Amino acid sequence: MTLASLRRLRVFVGIVDAGSVSAGARVLGITQSTASTHLRQLEVEVGSLLIDRTGRRFVPTEAGAVLLAHARSMIAIADEAVDDLAKMSLRPLTGALVVGATTTTTEGSFLPAALRAFTAAFPEVTLDLRVENSTTLLRNVFDGDVGVAVLADEVDSPALTVIPLAPEDQIVIVSSAHPLAGSSVDPRAMRGSVVLLREHGSATRKFQESLLEKWRIPSVRTWTLASTGAIVAAVAEGLGSSCLPRVACQDALTSSRIAELSLDPPPPARPVCVIHRNDRHLSRVEEHFLALVADGIPPTAQLRKGATP
Repeated sequence: MTLASLRRLRVFVGIVDAGSVSAGARVLGITQSTASTHLRQLEVEVGSLLIDRTGRRFVPTEAGAVLLAHARSMIAIADEAVDDLAKMSLRPLTGALVVGATTTTTEGSFLPAALRAFTAAFPEVTLDLRVENSTTLLRNVFDGDVGVAVLADEVDSPALTVIPLAPEDQIVIVSSAHPLAGSSVDPRAMRGSVVLLREHGSATRKFQESLLEKWRIPSVRTWTLASTGAIVAAVAEGLGSSCLPRVACQDALTSSRIAELSLDPPPPARPVCVIHRNDRHLSRVEEHFLALVADGIPPTAQLRKGATP
């Protein structure tokens, strides 16, 4: 039974109870022609004449009487469902918010601020933040293990809804004791140096590798570390250089444990987005979180389905 059919049933019941099409239309607040149209459409839908209009008679036919009893029941059930949904919307939001995130997005300002605002608005919701690299996180979203995820990567899938966020500013870092610290140099000046990369599967690593292809540092060596924090600490100890989001390096920069290095071309900002599967039913908790996210994104950023960054 469609919503249109339910609407026709309401008109049918209203006409029968009022005793005529015109009287039923007045009670329902619609025109007589609209009421007549709904009645004719319902008769076509069920394949039977529902009202006996012979002479001065205006009573349900045998088929109309059968349908009338069912119509009253269906309308009552539909009204009860609407009431229950209305009551549910008034209840305090409870349950768990499961959010997936890549490491760097948890260090930026958006996600911590969004989670703080959400938990302040809905204190009875528990939080389950699952931090993974981009490859694992995307797999978890597609598998349905995580409903909503925040990641710093370009996402191109017609199966996903993508909400763009403010991009991450990226910088090249070296130890504060590095002879080139704070300077602007040609990548060739980094000949034979060690560049520290994130683990395979990380979008940060893909980004770092793309920069190395552009910079073409002669005889460069790469080492792998499994976390952003470990890379910052290793850079501070002089074990190599790296390119990371500025926000992930801010504390070490402020304390002068590391320094910024300008290479040509400079690293571009990385896209950040919130994603969820188009075909997945979102929980009330997830819907409220996405509403908060949408309220906080720049007005120029549009919700895109199957977006191609």
